[in-house]
Amino acid sequence: MTQVQLQQANAPSHDQPADKLPYIDATDFREALSRAATAVTIIATEGSAGKAGVTCSAVCSVSDTPPTILFCVNQRSAANSVIKSNGLLSVNWLQAQQADVSQLFSGVGHVPMHERFNDTRWQVSVHGIPYHTDALVSLDCRIASAMEIGTHSVFVAHVLNARTSAEVAPLVYCQRAYATTRPTQS
Repeated sequence: MTQVQLQQANAPSHDQPADKLPYIDATDFREALSRAATAVTIIATEGSAGKAGVTCSAVCSVSDTPPTILFCVNQRSAANSVIKSNGLLSVNWLQAQQADVSQLFSGVGHVPMHERFNDTRWQVSVHGIPYHTDALVSLDCRIASAMEIGTHSVFVAHVLNARTSAEVAPLVYCQRAYATTRPTQS
């Protein structure tokens, strides 16, 4: 049998209920999505539960009325419970030359959390939220809701303030490596 015939033979019936369809294998899922380019951000928070930050590539806009974003953080991340407790956070889209910041907040080098913010480019916004002054875009946000799905917490947050830097290339993650983009010529 050809690969297509084999896939068709193993395909579920179209009259099978959607909730009964099998999931893709987790390894195949991760491999497929590793080919999708995603922006690299740092979610940062400070408040009564402490100061924390985490590298995050699962961020997207939801609505402009009210201004709302969505982001996902692994439940095993030390930053997860701190983000939930503090309720206020910043989302910092990194520039192409900030791969080291991404690595630091992803835990490479096992640098203690409080030391990750020692760089003077981390400042505090009028809302009391840490943000990176060199970020391509930085949003101050307030959590509107959170829910647990699988291994991650899915946060919906309202945007309180936005800061942008000069037009520079963004840091993206694609095929398990850092990369950047540039506008295409039309």
